[in-house]
Amino acid sequence: MTESVAETAAATRWRALVRAHQAQSQRLRDPEWHAGLDYAPPSVDSFRANRERADDARVLEVFQTLTEPQDVLVDVGAGAGRFAIPLARRVRQVVAVEPGDAMRTALARDVHQAGLTNVQVVPQRWDEVLAADVRGDVVFAAHVVYPIADIEPFIRHLDAAARRWAAVLVFEAPPLSWLFPFWPAVHDEVRLPPPHLPQVIDVVRELGFGPFTVDRIEVEPFELGPADLARTKLRRRLYVAPGSAADERLGRAMAELLDDRGGQLVPRTDQPVRVGLVRWRPRGR
Repeated sequence: MTESVAETAAATRWRALVRAHQAQSQRLRDPEWHAGLDYAPPSVDSFRANRERADDARVLEVFQTLTEPQDVLVDVGAGAGRFAIPLARRVRQVVAVEPGDAMRTALARDVHQAGLTNVQVVPQRWDEVLAADVRGDVVFAAHVVYPIADIEPFIRHLDAAARRWAAVLVFEAPPLSWLFPFWPAVHDEVRLPPPHLPQVIDVVRELGFGPFTVDRIEVEPFELGPADLARTKLRRRLYVAPGSAADERLGRAMAELLDDRGGQLVPRTDQPVRVGLVRWRPRGR
């Protein structure tokens, strides 16, 4: 008989944030809005490794300090290979755990184009993967925990699968917080935040993992692209259907809240954007 483990207070608070955030999204979305079950191509591109962004390079520099040439890395929620592909050039093997069909297709294509033969793709969710079957010297999840209501099993699984380092990369402030000004303009409500860095730290601490280290790295808000593409991305993130009343409000808000940098629209913000990498030595080490 398996002994039940009481949930930490931090995990309970985490679940409340996730549920409130998701409930607001469902309540305010246009009735005609739908995103399908997988990622659309513009969204997939933002998870690819060929974005040539300086902030990705800064994140990779931190990962490089944790790795050795003979390491096996497990990238949980690898997406289209944003980190898996460049890291595969530095280590013996990368195991990319990715359940999304569109993401895996882009990942496989880019792995082939890069000439890499050391990337193993696992087409499953992390909660479906047995730690005994997928293990690595470094096991990390980058920007995947925000919608996970049951965070404790996810974090415990990272710890169990890691031999030297377990890590979670998230935004220091709520993800997409640079788009929060759009919510009052489009939906007449303040956006409720999902969990982010402070909540990850609380969960890891209350689970007793560590001592842990937090590396803070300054990054840039994602470029939204030219006007038409930017509007498509914003519709997805604000749950707005084309031609709706909310879409009209979105168009007006774009003129007020976005800057044009050489034909690329970016959110207007003076606040620095940072990510935090929370890492610890696994309990079983």
